[in-house]
Amino acid sequence: MTTRADVAKLAGVSESTVSYVLSGKRPISDETKRRVQAAIDQTGYKSNYAAAALAGGLPRMVTMMTSNLFLAPPSRIDGALVDGIVAGVRERGFHSVIWPISNDDDSDVDVLLQLNFSGGVILMNVIENDPRVHLLHSEKVPFVVLGRSNVGFSYNFVDRDFEAVYKVALSKFKALGHTHIGVLTGHAVMNSYLKKVAKDFKLKLELMHTANSMDGGASAAKNFKKKHPKVTGIISLLDIAIIGFVTSAPNFGLSIPKDCSIIGVNMLEEQALSTVPQISTVAFDAYDMAKSCGRIMVDAIEAGKNSKSKKVSEYWVGDFMDRESTAKLDGGS
Repeated sequence: MTTRADVAKLAGVSESTVSYVLSGKRPISDETKRRVQAAIDQTGYKSNYAAAALAGGLPRMVTMMTSNLFLAPPSRIDGALVDGIVAGVRERGFHSVIWPISNDDDSDVDVLLQLNFSGGVILMNVIENDPRVHLLHSEKVPFVVLGRSNVGFSYNFVDRDFEAVYKVALSKFKALGHTHIGVLTGHAVMNSYLKKVAKDFKLKLELMHTANSMDGGASAAKNFKKKHPKVTGIISLLDIAIIGFVTSAPNFGLSIPKDCSIIGVNMLEEQALSTVPQISTVAFDAYDMAKSCGRIMVDAIEAGKNSKSKKVSEYWVGDFMDRESTAKLDGGS
């Protein structure tokens, strides 16, 4: 592996000069900067985040690597997560920046490593066996995943325990006598955790695929009776679409909860309280969850290269909030 000493030797400067060029802590002439950068490019050197942070060579900065919030469908939860991370790192004396990812995730991480301007990375919107998790782990970059990815090794993460969340929601439907449950989701396939829990409770699931928008929810309400005549309860994985569903339901002769009970499992409480009727939820505080993620990120940065430091696995579930959108199958309360 190329070291800082190799870069210094090739550029004809001291190791400390290489450090100053990378960190910007001291003024360095343009000519020296060019020589150092040329040596870095030639050797393929990537400085170690953790070592640099401990040496005081990096700003007290955390990078949130997430999908482009301006291109993705809007969600109030995304905003709460970002706000929570900002607050969590700020209370520990750090600052944060958003790094929107492109379609080429590996390239984004490579550029981030080369720029070397923050002490650690919070990964959001991860996928299974996410290559970014592998790369950050191999480069010994302090990182925390807001979510989870099956990568075969331990790492810091904060996520909802969705299997437990779905158990809370589906057990409520079971107790109310509902047996056919619609799943309002933006995915074209049924969630595997939901299928497992539904099988345990002997409940039937039907996919209700739509966009996470007011129009998407309205469209689902419009077609509900025709497409899902057996469904008497809906578990919603979408925050905005379910508001659109509830708001537009009367326009299509649909009474909630008489014709259909609803439980939201992925929405903010202020959203659930904004509709008529108000939506029952498995409530969680996205802001507090993300704030905890920010604190764990700073802890990981300060732990640095200590390979023996214990990885943190934090799960959030939430309590059932019984409101006006759920009722017994016969229409009673």
